[in-house]
Amino acid sequence: MPQKDRDEIRKALLQKGFYQKNNDHEFFYYKIDQSIFTKLSHGSRYKTYSADLLGKIKRQLKLNTMGQLLRFIDCPLTAEEYFNLLVSDKIVSKKDKPDH
Repeated sequence: MPQKDRDEIRKALLQKGFYQKNNDHEFFYYKIDQSIFTKLSHGSRYKTYSADLLGKIKRQLKLNTMGQLLRFIDCPLTAEEYFNLLVSDKIVSKKDKPDH
């Protein structure tokens, strides 16, 4: 069963084009489409995310497989590849791609 450290998840989200808003949880919104977001808990019980919580993050990030999420977190999946996955699944449009 996969497990991932909260700090690894946070780092990957920021590298892939998400921005962070803190509240009672840390919310991460995709800059291109704010309907794509996830949250990470501050609590000490959530320093490591179990397969169940990773599954929730996978769905929130609009990824199809756990393998895609693990590649997203471990960084073989680039920000551009993530964007292209969202385009191929018709979640965002190619015209939404940032210029930089």
